Amino acid sequence: MEYPLNETGFDWSQAGDGSSLAEAIAAAANADPDALLPARPVTGRKPAVGARKHFSCSFVYGPDAGRVMHTESLTEKHVAFALLVRPDVMELKNQVLFTWDAKDGSKKWHHFDLFMTKKDGSRVAIMVKYDAKLSFEEFRAEIVDIASHVTDEFADRVTIMTEKHLDPVDLHNAKLFKAVRRRDPEVDMAMRDTVSDLVGAAKIGDLVAHTGLGGRGFRSIARLIGARELELPRPMRIDYDTHVMRRAA
Repeated sequence: MEYPLNETGFDWSQAGDGSSLAEAIAAAANADPDALLPARPVTGRKPAVGARKHFSCSFVYGPDAGRVMHTESLTEKHVAFALLVRPDVMELKNQVLFTWDAKDGSKKWHHFDLFMTKKDGSRVAIMVKYDAKLSFEEFRAEIVDIASHVTDEFADRVTIMTEKHLDPVDLHNAKLFKAVRRRDPEVDMAMRDTVSDLVGAAKIGDLVAHTGLGGRGFRSIARLIGARELELPRPMRIDYDTHVMRRAA
């Protein structure tokens, strides 16, 4: 049975324990935002998550309760992870419908795996494919035909991304940011205080040891990097031996 959700994702319709409606509403209004359900996917079609013949998954991204995204391949999931942490990306949707009129008068359509809106306002329709598929001439002709019909009203450009476009370091860090996205307010405040007077670069392990916050401290530093409050001296995998510095104003 499906239950309707309000705009914050909170389920109003599940059976209660006998308490009054007023009490239920009051409890919901005072609920921890982190306890709310994530928002439903923004998608033109529902991918076959749970299919047995190929990889598929759902994951939650974004601040607070977040939003759900479904993907139909491991490459699509990894590309989404990498794009979601890019500083120039404002919004990322998946399975976005594009339609056009064929020469024979029929209506054709294609769902782009990902659709990125950048902070400069430009829009990129993205096909996510396995690199091996690009060796097939028929497949290349198909994607060229689709891209040739995309107009400026739909997207500014069309691109293909494969597993070969993913930098292992960037993907490692994107997975880490995804894993630590849930806030830990007390620890995050303590870590912000610790790095507020940081001059130059410091090793993450030393900052964690200084605060005595252990794994929670490491996760907090990763969140601060992901939020761009801290930055790396150069692109590298984030671990206890990595150096960080305050982001230049």
